[in-house]
Amino acid sequence: MLSNDEIQQLKSENELLQIQLQDITEMIAIREEELEILRKKAAYTVQLKSELEGNMAEITQMQNLLGEHQQKAFGAARRELAMENEIIQSLEMEKELYDIRDRYSSAKAAIKDLDNELAETSSMYNQLNISISRIAELESSLEIVLMENAHLKERIEEIIQKPD
Repeated sequence: MLSNDEIQQLKSENELLQIQLQDITEMIAIREEELEILRKKAAYTVQLKSELEGNMAEITQMQNLLGEHQQKAFGAARRELAMENEIIQSLEMEKELYDIRDRYSSAKAAIKDLDNELAETSSMYNQLNISISRIAELESSLEIVLMENAHLKERIEEIIQKPD
């Protein structure tokens, strides 16, 4: 059997072991709590990672959607610019049409004036022809009268020179 000292020593070692066991148990409990915290953090990290991936997927989808909308907006802007150009061309064509109309009206008025002048010129030409004919007739009559006058002068001189 064991002596009292040995028993005492064993008790003392037993108490020391029990204290060490309690310390180890407490440390294990603390480690288990830390481990539980780490597990929760890991689960939370997985959850955050999943949410992050979902958010990234949504961001990618939104970027794609934004790209589509930008392309549509760009296309709409191009169509709007094309329509503005067409309107500007229409306005320019309309302005040209009004200019052509005004020039046509001016040309028409000028032609009417020329027609009136031509009619006046034609009338004056006819009067000139009539006057020329009348002058030729009068000149012819004058020549005849002058010839008759000269003939009569000659006769008068013959009569005057002849002694009867």
